[in-house]
Amino acid sequence: MVTQLALHHLPDFWKFVALRNIYGFLKTGGKLYLRDVVFDSGVENYNEYFSGWRDSVLKMAGEEFAASIDRHIRDEYSTLDWVMEGMITRAGFELNEVYQPGYCNKAYLCVKSVK
Repeated sequence: MVTQLALHHLPDFWKFVALRNIYGFLKTGGKLYLRDVVFDSGVENYNEYFSGWRDSVLKMAGEEFAASIDRHIRDEYSTLDWVMEGMITRAGFELNEVYQPGYCNKAYLCVKSVK
């Protein structure tokens, strides 16, 4: 199963409910690829972190899209990496891979484990 750039529209409680439901749909050994906007928890200065994200988008896609980054930070429900990873494992998944394909994006390969 694949979910990309969807969960950040949900508060963390509903993210967790969604992950538990997905876990229930999968057979043992089934995989979930989850990619979304997830913020690093090890950042020293979040003003610089978010400015860097906005600046990289501005260079690649222009002012209109960069303004959408400002709206995202203000209005969406993106979460920190340790929270997302905790929700994934508490839903029952094993985290097989975690990688960062973009500035504030994380991708997770999750497997339904045998309990």
